[in-house]
Amino acid sequence: MRGEILDGLERGEFHILYQPQMTADGARMAAVEALVRWNSRTRGMVGPSDFIARAEKDGVIKELGAFVLRQACQDAVGWPQLVVSVNVSGLQIQEPDFAPFVEQALQDFRLPAARLELEIVESALVENFDLAEEVLTRLRRLGVKIALDDFGTGYSSLTYLRKFPLDKLKIDRSFVQEADKVTSASIIQGVVAIARALGLKITAEGVETEAQRTFLRVCGCHYLQGYLFSKPVPALSISQMLAAGQTERRVG
Repeated sequence: MRGEILDGLERGEFHILYQPQMTADGARMAAVEALVRWNSRTRGMVGPSDFIARAEKDGVIKELGAFVLRQACQDAVGWPQLVVSVNVSGLQIQEPDFAPFVEQALQDFRLPAARLELEIVESALVENFDLAEEVLTRLRRLGVKIALDDFGTGYSSLTYLRKFPLDKLKIDRSFVQEADKVTSASIIQGVVAIARALGLKITAEGVETEAQRTFLRVCGCHYLQGYLFSKPVPALSISQMLAAGQTERRVG
């Protein structure tokens, strides 16, 4: 699939959708998460869980990740109220030129670093702890925000919270979907308590019902993301939402 992905990037088959992250009251948009999609000329629509894993395996995640980051930065220029969040592969973190690449993208599009958030999965930190710490520290010095994605589904070591320069934890959707069960509810409450004690923001993913929204708001989550508010949509739709007044204060 390596050649197909590279050809798809060349032919413009990949595009970015954005899913809003709302304030806990659900009234205002504070950020958007960039989500890449692939409409292959030969395969049709290919799910992210399929092509991202293959991009990592086939050694083209650097090219794919570069496309997503630069497109997200470019689109974000038109949304001065918002932070744009971009997922980063563990393999990207291991690239020695990743931090300079991010810095260059910010400069190219004149996007304030504080308006870019990079989402890192726990496995990326485990693979090369020292290198991850070095890269994330450099990015943080630029002013880029760092979020630990899917917290609670991997190793969930408290060492990460102590050692890495994090700004936010994202509670995985698997806990949110079972928030009506005692175990998941207790885990969510525990994660929120730890994050707040450390001065970190919290986003809960996969919010689909008013009951979930109410519970997460009472728990103390800062931001909520899920189909209750919006499915992933094109950049134009985000601009239309902002024009309709779903904004938070200007960032950066």
